Amino acid sequence: MRRGLGFTGTCWCKQRVLQFRPYLSLDEAMKVLDADTGALADCTVKPHIVVAAGTVLQCYEDTKLLLPGGCDNVIRAWFGDPEFPWQEESGKGAVCTDAVKQILRANRPLFTSCACLGCDPVPGVWKQFRVELMTLDGFSAEEPHYPKLYTSVEEVPSNPSWIAFVRHAQAGHNADHALVNNPDNPLTEAGIAQALKAKEGPAGEAVRGAQVVVTSPLTRAMQTAGLLMGGGGLAEVDPGISERWSAPCDEGTVKSELVNARHPGLEEISAWKGFQELEEVWWPQPGEDQWGRAEAFLARARERSEERIVFVGHGGFWERVLGRYLSNCEVVFCDRSLT
Repeated sequence: MRRGLGFTGTCWCKQRVLQFRPYLSLDEAMKVLDADTGALADCTVKPHIVVAAGTVLQCYEDTKLLLPGGCDNVIRAWFGDPEFPWQEESGKGAVCTDAVKQILRANRPLFTSCACLGCDPVPGVWKQFRVELMTLDGFSAEEPHYPKLYTSVEEVPSNPSWIAFVRHAQAGHNADHALVNNPDNPLTEAGIAQALKAKEGPAGEAVRGAQVVVTSPLTRAMQTAGLLMGGGGLAEVDPGISERWSAPCDEGTVKSELVNARHPGLEEISAWKGFQELEEVWWPQPGEDQWGRAEAFLARARERSEERIVFVGHGGFWERVLGRYLSNCEVVFCDRSLT
């Protein structure tokens, strides 16, 4: 079976439209990497080619996320300057030359077994590849490539005022990347078990000590929040912390269908604060200002009166906020004053 992200992306260019077929083999991906950079440079919105384990996954219209620093299972490269096609703006992210493409080709045997965006990498494979990548001439990276906001990982702070950030447990597309074409995947059985186990750890301790639990309305996040709470409380729903749109799996379920959802952890969602106020179609759309949404979230967090808050959300969006790509069900904390 071909390994690639099931997604059809489109970037409008002055001269042509670049379209990616739903699945790209490694050979097809390499052809894209060798594409005419001059035509790409003519895009009215600079496209972003996303490469994970050698496979082109997606064309982003608005992302500054790059290289392994925050997300150790994906390489993201900005295809902008025809003279230096793999580069990122100065002072953020990473800079790499054609040497990256060379090592992608040299490591093809590794790529065939690597997992892709949103999936856990095969143990050891990505680390090995990353070590080789970091030794290349012409490659440099700042780590983390976002400002570090969090102060502790998997450890509830001793101070009385903090914010916890939790990533949802394993969802369908995290386990089987072919499911990225399915909107709003629920948790897998392993994900449900993961959330229940996390309930007994720092994430659960944070939920029990929090004055409010705020969750993204995507099913995988709400399930995680509900399971962490154990049916013992009501969460708050905030579409502003939904995942950045990178594939159909990041599309939500319309509210009229969500209310009838029967997945574990969702038994009380119709009573959760903010649920009834959701728009019928509430999730972010492709091309949104993701950085602006992250800044707006932090502004809202600063204005909240609660001293202890748990936010349950998503890897990509939390990376923009925190400077760290969280694993499924991982929890990190920041001092309330840092927000």
